[in-house]
Amino acid sequence: MNTRRAARRPWTAAAAIAAATVALLSQPGAAQAAAPAPVVTATVPVAPYPAGVALTPDGARAYVTSQSSGTVSVLDTAGSTVTGSFTDGTGSYAVALSPDGGRAYLTHHLDNTVSIVDTATNTVSATIPVGTQPWGLALSADGSRAYVANAGANTVSVLDTAAKAVTATVPVGAEPHGVAVSRDGKKVYVAASSGQAVNVIDTASNTVSATVPVGHGAFGLALSPDGSRLWVANGDDKTVSVIDTTTNAVVSAVTVGANPYAVALSPDGATAYVSNYTDNTVSAVDTASRTVTATVPVGTAPYSLAVSADGRRGYLADFTANAVSVLNFPLPVPVVTGISPATGSQVGGTTVTITGTDLAGAKAVSFGAAGNASVFSCTKTSCTATAPATTATGPVDVQVTTPGGTSAAVAADRFTYAAASAHLGVALAATPVTGLAGGRVDYTITLTGQGPDPVTAATVGAALPPGLPATSSDCAVANGQLTCTLAAPLAKGATTTRHFSVGLGLFSGVQNFAVTASRTSGTPADPSPATARDTRSCTAVFALLITCS
Repeated sequence: MNTRRAARRPWTAAAAIAAATVALLSQPGAAQAAAPAPVVTATVPVAPYPAGVALTPDGARAYVTSQSSGTVSVLDTAGSTVTGSFTDGTGSYAVALSPDGGRAYLTHHLDNTVSIVDTATNTVSATIPVGTQPWGLALSADGSRAYVANAGANTVSVLDTAAKAVTATVPVGAEPHGVAVSRDGKKVYVAASSGQAVNVIDTASNTVSATVPVGHGAFGLALSPDGSRLWVANGDDKTVSVIDTTTNAVVSAVTVGANPYAVALSPDGATAYVSNYTDNTVSAVDTASRTVTATVPVGTAPYSLAVSADGRRGYLADFTANAVSVLNFPLPVPVVTGISPATGSQVGGTTVTITGTDLAGAKAVSFGAAGNASVFSCTKTSCTATAPATTATGPVDVQVTTPGGTSAAVAADRFTYAAASAHLGVALAATPVTGLAGGRVDYTITLTGQGPDPVTAATVGAALPPGLPATSSDCAVANGQLTCTLAAPLAKGATTTRHFSVGLGLFSGVQNFAVTASRTSGTPADPSPATARDTRSCTAVFALLITCS
């Protein structure tokens, strides 16, 4: 059996993907613009020859195995310091945390066992025999099953975590190492290093249902958040294979550094991080374009990488440096590429759609001097925001602020505030009322806000027929004039009415008269004031016959 060579050590050196890392990386998301390059912010000494790294679900602690001593270092991630340790087995390689963080599962390749550790007390609660040289280990999403790759036996042990017993042994390809489990638990992917392949295990039958040829020395595995792609680090090549999990076919091979042993994905699936053992680097790969966007120097002989659930931190085991590199993954700065509509009223309320990249998680959407939108919602590529009101007119920059920063002001983000305007529709209806003792005409003025903005205030007047008495319940009548006031704002599409009556005497003879109601003043400006009026003409014969049109 071929073994992985660790510098100046006789043990097999490899990069398995810890199940806790897989669980943390399996959050919903979609590809977006390439992320900024990670930066090493701290180097933490740990027990010799660290190989496996796993984070607790809350990201507060990292567990780091020692392939030589069996000592597991416990890191406090807030302070980037080792706060505890325990020793289990002759040597430990892979480590995975249960979904609740209460148990750690460790493989011991020299002891041919898997141990279960109570993380509250850091004591071993069970030791379970498995196959020869167990290396990789991954848990199902619900934590009910552990899958252990036995490199010396060419098998995968299926461990019932509740019963703490092996329930099945699945033959696979030569020298299996990395393991990944689909989120639905129906498939297990195993990197058969010497077989230059990935075996797909059907968990219902515990048999290999497909074999996918990949590069030399297939080692670490990572599933995309949606499960559609499997990334395979080909440890003896300088490539990472990308497998379509629906067709079980390689759709791409990305060239990275020398001896890539492990691969991990950002929680949003936008970036794959590959540790290059011989080059002492980590390659950042944009998963959409499948191109390397950055190559970052790290400690010597980098192996497993665990990424926090928020995607901000990474913990990388540097095998021969006897240390863990703490990586900071800067969030990308949002970019605005367009807005629609690009014009709206200064009274505010315009719903604006903003397009761009890295807009998710927005904390604010600003409209220049007008201030921040009080209502907004953002995805990775678009936001909707309600423009605030302003006293000024003219262009402003619409900028989005996320934890990664604030989008730069560019021509594509310009929104122009136009002066407020509102047309008031005026409709006049005349209803004749006849009577032996005299008649009258009852008038109704219907006022309608016709936009684009609300009518904040308006006055509607009418000259009354000379010599005829007039009364009104909601308008002022004085000196032959009717004055109706609109004091409350009238939104676009809203209506309100005003009423008045003109009296006719029985012996008034024949009379012809017309009444015109029109907007005389108001705010904001009316874009078509000449049409804010209506007229009704009436003819009365001794108040006994009244017609209006």
